[in-house]
Amino acid sequence: MKEIYCDPIIIKGKLTRHEIVQTVVNVFIQTEYENRGKGVRFNYPVERFTDGSSLFIFRPAGLRKWNFDFKVNVTPEMGLGKGTHAEIAQDFTNKKKENERSFVELIKAMEEMCTGSEADVSEILKKHPSLQTSFQTGSNVEVPLKVLKWMFIMEDIVYWNYDGRMKLYNYLKEV
Repeated sequence: MKEIYCDPIIIKGKLTRHEIVQTVVNVFIQTEYENRGKGVRFNYPVERFTDGSSLFIFRPAGLRKWNFDFKVNVTPEMGLGKGTHAEIAQDFTNKKKENERSFVELIKAMEEMCTGSEADVSEILKKHPSLQTSFQTGSNVEVPLKVLKWMFIMEDIVYWNYDGRMKLYNYLKEV
């Protein structure tokens, strides 16, 4: 497989679902048009963690995944397993059991990102500084929020005519 490492995709500020989808899809089109084909994988850095590591998305997402679908590349050191919806929900459940008051604040932070009032997780965490030290279980709070940002974007692209991110958001806020 030919791996192509692309320029970062930056999504920050107050953006509508439409603006985010349009930005991401346009990056895919502009970047991939010359190198598309079987056996090519495009890797896009999308987030930087406070420890200096990066979160990547890649395309194509896998078997029977076409169009503009992508996969959020969750690695074991992030503390979310493979980053499935169920594993993120389990991380949230553990955080809720550990500190219910801070969990309410975590849901508010996720809601800010989900509703489009702020797309930059680092900015959201500045508004909720206690979240970084509120939980000892599971992943660092920054990790699931940044992973979820890109899962929300992926859901919006794949399920454009439907609920997009809202199904995943509603699932997680009810853990």
